[in-house]
Amino acid sequence: MTSVRFEKLRNVGLITLDNPPINLVDDDLLLELGKAIDEVDSSGVRAVLLHATGDHFGPGVNVKTTFSGVNSRGGRKMLTRAIPIVLRLEQLDIPIVCAVQGFCFAASLELALRCDVIIASEEAKFAQVERDIGAATYLGGIYLLAERCGPARAREICLTGERYDAAVFERWNIVNRVVPRASLYTEALAWAQKFADGPTKAYAVNERLLRGFLDYGTRGADELLLDIGPPLFDSEDFKAGVQSVVEYGAKNFRGKVVFRGS
Repeated sequence: MTSVRFEKLRNVGLITLDNPPINLVDDDLLLELGKAIDEVDSSGVRAVLLHATGDHFGPGVNVKTTFSGVNSRGGRKMLTRAIPIVLRLEQLDIPIVCAVQGFCFAASLELALRCDVIIASEEAKFAQVERDIGAATYLGGIYLLAERCGPARAREICLTGERYDAAVFERWNIVNRVVPRASLYTEALAWAQKFADGPTKAYAVNERLLRGFLDYGTRGADELLLDIGPPLFDSEDFKAGVQSVVEYGAKNFRGKVVFRGS
């Protein structure tokens, strides 16, 4: 049975993690995630919602099947397989929303952190618990957290292994919104749908500019902007947006533009 499913809901791609009983991350799940990303690439969807079945988004890796008996050589092979998959998720040129319920620990949290927006249910619990088995955050947790909440908080989260409520992670700018469990899927899907109906070419440019800033600072992002910003002037979405302002005025044009991702 596959542990990851992909389906298309109009112009939104739905990636479902389904590895009962609690969605442990293992090699098979990551390989299936890679296949789902292949389907996203070929489907023409304009945003993605990543979510999980059951009571928990996931408590991290299956330690028994993933780490037991693995030495440094095996660990390097494991990470060489895993890192490109999670990077592909992060580098999709369309927005990715992640819906989180229950436990979201370690590798499962690192998958969520590779997404653009995290919507969490009120009862969700977050942690990087790798320190409990003497491991590092092998899928990038400490630096992915630092991008969102700063190095001081990232150190606290990863060095203590403490569990944090969703409200704390929202206050620390790791989680974007906290919602009731009953409406988690509906609200997260609404975010994804809003993004999918937006100017996805412009979103992709903004994503690359943000990455350019994080990697190279303001001056590096300025240089990148000169390369990737001007082509947007030729996009149909930009032309439609400008025409809408001209036609309806700056106060009244919002909601009247139909973006087609072209």
